[in-house]
Amino acid sequence: MTKTARRKPDSFRVEDVEIVMPPEPVPLPDGPETQSEVKDLPKLERGLRWGSIFLGALGGLIGLLLSLWLYDYVLALIARDDWIGWVAVVLLGLVVVALLMMVLRELVGLFRLGRLGKIRHEADSAARQDDKPMAVDVTRRLKRFYSGREDVAWGMQRLAEHERDIMNAEELLRLGERTLVAPLDPVARSIVASSAKRVSVVTAISPNAIVDMMFVAAQNLRMLRKLATLYGARPGFFSLMKLARMVVTHIVLTGGIALGDDVIQQLVGHGLTARLSRKLGEGVFNGALTTRIGIATIDVCRPLPYLEQKRPRFRELVAEVAGLN
Repeated sequence: MTKTARRKPDSFRVEDVEIVMPPEPVPLPDGPETQSEVKDLPKLERGLRWGSIFLGALGGLIGLLLSLWLYDYVLALIARDDWIGWVAVVLLGLVVVALLMMVLRELVGLFRLGRLGKIRHEADSAARQDDKPMAVDVTRRLKRFYSGREDVAWGMQRLAEHERDIMNAEELLRLGERTLVAPLDPVARSIVASSAKRVSVVTAISPNAIVDMMFVAAQNLRMLRKLATLYGARPGFFSLMKLARMVVTHIVLTGGIALGDDVIQQLVGHGLTARLSRKLGEGVFNGALTTRIGIATIDVCRPLPYLEQKRPRFRELVAEVAGLN
């Protein structure tokens, strides 16, 4: 038998295979040159805001015309050699004096509001770092800030008697809180509660939504002014608007988005959703909103942090406003 010769397969060589590799990505250079190139990229230039220019120029023109008309009119009255001219002079003097006093009041309000915020910030730093010199400086400035007030006169005397015996920064701030700030906290709580109750009642009985919104806004601004005056700010119009902006910012930063959940849980927990009408439920909700704004205002205006005293609890105040306590 003849064995059939088996054909050996051709040997496989790697050199005969053409391997096609995908193109490598071009690496981006990483360094200061790249950063400078990114910074030097051309930015989209925005054109002139002709609408803003038009409104600004129109307002300036109207103000100038009114000023010229008032100037000529007053000069004509002053030129009269009779009682009308003298009355015009007196009224003009009263206008100037009242305008200067209004500007001075606004400046004082902004200054005192800024001082409150600065004292609060430095008190926080002194308590965290246990900085005795800073705590002493905060206490001294707080005493000067509240000097001449009869409602904290007893606390001022007590603080002066014991402040030199305390060696710890936090204990000194606790003494200042206990003697000067703590007597004001119950008054602030009553202001918030009364404002929230008033908002709840008026919202529940008012048939017009626009009237509700106007009353709630006016009542909240009034509450802000009372609380700021209580803690020593004495705000004017512009300082009150600045305080309102600070309060809104504080609410957003501290979880103001959870207001709806808190209120719903409060209402459901007491079974009010099944017992109250829709309008009365809106009144309770607006009262709860006013309560949250009041607590945030106390946090902003209070010159010392809560070291020994307890911060007002939102749920307790809401239950008090709703008449559940």
